[in-house]
Amino acid sequence: MVSGAASVATSLRLPTLGLHDPPMPQQETDTGFTSLPIDELPTLWDGFAKLVRAGLGITGFGVQIMDMPPNHTTKSHDESATGQEELYLALRGSGEIVIGPDEAHLPLDTDHVARVGPGVSRTLVAGADGVRVLCVGGVPGAPYRPPEWTAPDR
Repeated sequence: MVSGAASVATSLRLPTLGLHDPPMPQQETDTGFTSLPIDELPTLWDGFAKLVRAGLGITGFGVQIMDMPPNHTTKSHDESATGQEELYLALRGSGEIVIGPDEAHLPLDTDHVARVGPGVSRTLVAGADGVRVLCVGGVPGAPYRPPEWTAPDR
Protein backbone atom coordinates (compact mmCIF):
# COMPACT_ATOMS: atom_id res chain seq x y z
CA MET A 1 0.00 0.00 0.00
CA VAL A 2 1.22 3.50 -0.92
CA SER A 3 0.82 6.29 1.61
CA GLY A 4 0.69 10.10 1.67
CA ALA A 5 0.85 12.22 -1.47
CA ALA A 6 1.96 9.22 -3.53
CA SER A 7 -1.31 7.44 -2.70
CA VAL A 8 -3.30 10.49 -3.81
CA ALA A 9 -1.42 10.56 -7.12
CA THR A 10 -1.92 6.81 -7.52
CA SER A 11 -5.61 6.85 -6.61
CA LEU A 12 -6.27 9.78 -8.94
CA ARG A 13 -3.96 8.33 -11.61
CA LEU A 14 -1.94 11.53 -11.69
CA PRO A 15 1.58 11.46 -13.10
CA THR A 16 4.38 11.71 -10.60
CA LEU A 17 6.99 14.37 -11.19
CA GLY A 18 10.56 13.29 -11.76
CA LEU A 19 13.43 15.34 -10.36
CA HIS A 20 16.07 16.63 -12.75
CA ASP A 21 18.99 19.02 -13.10
CA PRO A 22 21.47 19.23 -11.56
CA PRO A 23 22.54 15.95 -10.01
CA MET A 24 23.17 16.71 -6.36
CA PRO A 25 23.77 14.44 -3.38
CA GLN A 26 20.24 14.04 -2.12
CA GLN A 27 17.78 11.53 -0.79
CA GLU A 28 15.80 11.12 -4.00
CA THR A 29 13.34 8.36 -4.63
CA ASP A 30 11.68 7.17 -7.80
CA THR A 31 8.35 8.38 -6.39
CA GLY A 32 9.03 12.03 -7.29
CA PHE A 33 9.94 13.60 -3.94
CA THR A 34 13.08 14.79 -2.20
CA SER A 35 13.89 15.98 1.31
CA LEU A 36 17.06 17.52 2.69
CA PRO A 37 17.94 19.41 5.87
CA ILE A 38 18.17 23.13 5.03
CA ASP A 39 21.78 23.32 6.18
CA GLU A 40 22.76 20.52 3.74
CA LEU A 41 21.52 22.44 0.66
CA PRO A 42 24.13 23.85 -1.73
CA THR A 43 24.99 27.47 -0.95
CA LEU A 44 26.10 30.77 -2.41
CA TRP A 45 27.96 33.67 -0.85
CA ASP A 46 29.57 31.76 2.01
CA GLY A 47 26.29 30.18 3.13
CA PHE A 48 24.15 33.34 3.00
CA ALA A 49 21.87 31.77 0.35
CA LYS A 50 20.69 28.16 0.45
CA LEU A 51 19.84 26.91 -3.05
CA VAL A 52 16.58 25.06 -2.50
CA ARG A 53 15.74 24.77 -6.21
CA ALA A 54 19.12 23.34 -7.17
CA GLY A 55 19.37 21.17 -4.05
CA LEU A 56 15.97 19.54 -4.51
CA GLY A 57 15.95 19.46 -8.31
CA ILE A 58 12.96 21.83 -8.66
CA THR A 59 12.41 22.96 -12.25
CA GLY A 60 9.05 24.79 -12.17
CA PHE A 61 9.97 27.86 -10.08
CA GLY A 62 12.84 29.51 -8.25
CA VAL A 63 13.20 29.04 -4.52
CA GLN A 64 16.03 29.96 -2.17
CA ILE A 65 16.50 30.48 1.55
CA MET A 66 18.52 33.44 2.79
CA ASP A 67 20.09 33.47 6.25
CA MET A 68 20.44 37.15 7.07
CA PRO A 69 22.52 38.07 10.13
CA PRO A 70 21.22 40.56 12.71
CA ASN A 71 20.53 44.05 11.32
CA HIS A 72 21.71 43.12 7.81
CA THR A 73 20.26 45.06 4.87
CA THR A 74 20.27 43.72 1.30
CA LYS A 75 20.88 45.89 -1.72
CA SER A 76 17.67 47.30 -3.15
CA HIS A 77 16.59 45.56 -6.35
CA ASP A 78 13.61 44.89 -8.57
CA GLU A 79 12.89 42.12 -11.04
CA SER A 80 11.73 44.29 -13.96
CA ALA A 81 14.40 42.76 -16.24
CA THR A 82 13.22 39.20 -15.52
CA GLY A 83 9.50 39.83 -15.00
CA GLN A 84 9.65 37.64 -11.91
CA GLU A 85 7.32 38.18 -8.96
CA GLU A 86 8.54 36.99 -5.57
CA LEU A 87 7.02 35.63 -2.40
CA TYR A 88 8.79 36.11 0.94
CA LEU A 89 8.16 34.15 4.15
CA ALA A 90 10.30 34.26 7.31
CA LEU A 91 11.04 30.79 8.64
CA ARG A 92 12.59 32.18 11.84
CA GLY A 93 13.51 35.58 13.18
CA SER A 94 12.05 38.80 11.84
CA GLY A 95 12.69 41.92 9.84
CA GLU A 96 10.95 43.89 7.13
CA ILE A 97 10.75 44.43 3.41
CA VAL A 98 11.13 48.09 2.49
CA ILE A 99 9.26 48.90 -0.72
CA GLY A 100 10.62 51.66 -2.96
CA PRO A 101 12.76 54.41 -1.49
CA ASP A 102 10.55 54.29 1.63
CA GLU A 103 7.00 53.76 0.35
CA ALA A 104 6.00 50.90 2.62
CA HIS A 105 7.44 48.63 5.29
CA LEU A 106 6.10 45.07 5.06
CA PRO A 107 6.54 42.83 8.11
CA LEU A 108 8.87 39.90 7.53
CA ASP A 109 8.15 37.40 10.28
CA THR A 110 6.64 33.96 10.78
CA ASP A 111 3.10 35.36 10.89
CA HIS A 112 3.20 37.21 7.55
CA VAL A 113 3.74 36.33 3.90
CA ALA A 114 4.49 38.98 1.27
CA ARG A 115 4.38 39.18 -2.54
CA VAL A 116 6.39 41.76 -4.45
CA GLY A 117 5.79 42.35 -8.17
CA PRO A 118 8.54 42.49 -10.80
CA GLY A 119 8.80 46.28 -11.21
CA VAL A 120 8.71 47.05 -7.50
CA SER A 121 11.98 47.94 -5.76
CA ARG A 122 12.55 46.01 -2.52
CA THR A 123 15.14 45.90 0.24
CA LEU A 124 15.16 43.21 2.93
CA VAL A 125 16.18 44.28 6.43
CA ALA A 126 16.89 41.74 9.17
CA GLY A 127 15.85 42.46 12.74
CA ALA A 128 18.02 42.32 15.86
CA ASP A 129 18.02 38.49 15.88
CA GLY A 130 18.50 38.05 12.12
CA VAL A 131 16.02 36.30 9.83
CA ARG A 132 15.85 33.14 7.74
CA VAL A 133 13.74 33.95 4.66
CA LEU A 134 12.17 31.62 2.11
CA CYS A 135 12.03 33.35 -1.31
CA VAL A 136 9.94 31.86 -4.11
CA GLY A 137 9.85 33.40 -7.57
CA GLY A 138 8.57 32.93 -11.08
CA VAL A 139 7.31 34.77 -14.13
CA PRO A 140 3.51 34.69 -14.37
CA GLY A 141 2.38 32.60 -17.34
CA ALA A 142 5.92 31.69 -18.45
CA PRO A 143 8.10 28.60 -18.04
CA TYR A 144 10.73 28.95 -15.33
CA ARG A 145 14.28 29.63 -16.49
CA PRO A 146 16.88 29.46 -13.69
CA PRO A 147 19.23 32.46 -13.62
CA GLU A 148 22.94 31.67 -13.90
CA TRP A 149 23.67 33.14 -10.46
CA THR A 150 21.72 30.28 -8.82
CA ALA A 151 24.46 27.74 -9.61
CA PRO A 152 26.02 26.42 -6.38
CA ASP A 153 29.41 27.69 -5.15
CA ARG A 154 30.86 24.17 -5.16
